[in-house]
Amino acid sequence: MSTEGTPRRPLLKAFAAGSVALGGIAVAARIGDPSDPDRPRAALSLSGDGSSDLDSLDVRLGDDLLPRSGNGQWRSAQLPTSTHSMVALTWRAGAPEPAIEIKSRAGGVWGPWTRLATLHDAPDVASGEGGTTVGTDLLWIGNSDGIQVRLEGARPPELTLVLLNPGRLDADYNASARPPSEPEGASYRQARIAAPKPAILTRRDWGADEKMREPGPRYNSTLKQVHVHHTVSTNDYGRDDVAGLIRGMYRYHVKNLGWSDIGYNFLVDRFGRIWTGRAGGVEKLVRGAHTLGFNDTSTGISAIGSFEVTRPTPQMREAIAQVAAWKLSTYGVEPIGKTTVTSEGSDKYGRGKRATLPVIDGHRDTNDTACPGSFLYSALPGIRRRASAIVKDAGAPPAPKTTSVELRTVGYTGRAVVKADILSPDGTPARGKVTVKLGQRRRVKRLKNGRVRVGFLRVRPGRHQVTVTHRANKVITRSRGTVSVR
Repeated sequence: MSTEGTPRRPLLKAFAAGSVALGGIAVAARIGDPSDPDRPRAALSLSGDGSSDLDSLDVRLGDDLLPRSGNGQWRSAQLPTSTHSMVALTWRAGAPEPAIEIKSRAGGVWGPWTRLATLHDAPDVASGEGGTTVGTDLLWIGNSDGIQVRLEGARPPELTLVLLNPGRLDADYNASARPPSEPEGASYRQARIAAPKPAILTRRDWGADEKMREPGPRYNSTLKQVHVHHTVSTNDYGRDDVAGLIRGMYRYHVKNLGWSDIGYNFLVDRFGRIWTGRAGGVEKLVRGAHTLGFNDTSTGISAIGSFEVTRPTPQMREAIAQVAAWKLSTYGVEPIGKTTVTSEGSDKYGRGKRATLPVIDGHRDTNDTACPGSFLYSALPGIRRRASAIVKDAGAPPAPKTTSVELRTVGYTGRAVVKADILSPDGTPARGKVTVKLGQRRRVKRLKNGRVRVGFLRVRPGRHQVTVTHRANKVITRSRGTVSVR
């Protein structure tokens, strides 16, 4: 079995009778009679990958473990496992989404069937992250020692069961945020006028294995939105469980889905604690992988839990408001109100389509998903008001009325394309001319409906600085970025 295209998957082992590890994916040999899905089988064993304390198992679900049980239906046996507490399934990108349910055994008792929804948090198509594998939400189920899977629809290629057990580290029992230190990466002026930075737990606090992720985070050139998500995990986790939950998400995003790091910029738990997500500096504009099509002008906050039928705690709502107020005010954005952004391509807004959205919005505003759950989504108006109040209480001035520039670059072999959408302070498309620079090369173009597109030929390979400058009514607005050319 080939593992091309999945370089981040660890060499996991399934030392169970009749089970072998092959190419980083555990592949079950024939055990018993597939026509009897309830017949007991040998245990599937999780193991460490040698670089972290997290135990894991990726097992391919073929005819031996997930046989056909009817027309368009597939069902596994009740499979005994070593201890695991998180479960997901992945498959090859581009295949039709199946309807998947799992049943778990805890304390010797099999629980009810639980639906695993498809994960819609994702990096943008042109980001270079992922792309070959998609999957379900990663579900926290607590310590379990058995799993059963059933599926309706076409069984997708490369269907893989993911079992994780992040366990607990000594530091998990004492995780508490320290008072904020001096700002890293923000100017003195930004730090002085912004709402206060809340106490934020670090990646070290949740036990991030920094060797797992790719080096060199990517950064955005502007901040226009905060996208609110939920992790669709259980709501009854304890304080000491949270760090392990985040370690599991990190492993799943990187090793199974092929992302460069955990997708979210921040996570908040039901106790009101704020956790650092993606590496690169919480004060900086780190590009996340949380809102397909809209990661380039935003930061993402994910509430740990599922809020379709459960209300977020007051502490959680306050934590979301604190992060949003701090990030938005640092970059001069009013938490209440709307902004116009351009999609890089999502299942709701095609590439290049403009969308006018709340500054603090829910994931369902940009993608075809129920995220962040009905109760958290209905709490967003109050979160916006609270974030605005935090900014005003801090004495930060109102958001300036300035022209906004949304910059996008695409690199090819020997050439580069620079695109920009420019809006006037009243939100209408800007007029006039812009100057576009790539390195030392300069082009002047007239805006058409607030947009400009400039191509550069015979560009040498490497990463190049890009600057777009717009002048109107004695106001100069610049946006800077980079483009990589092959």
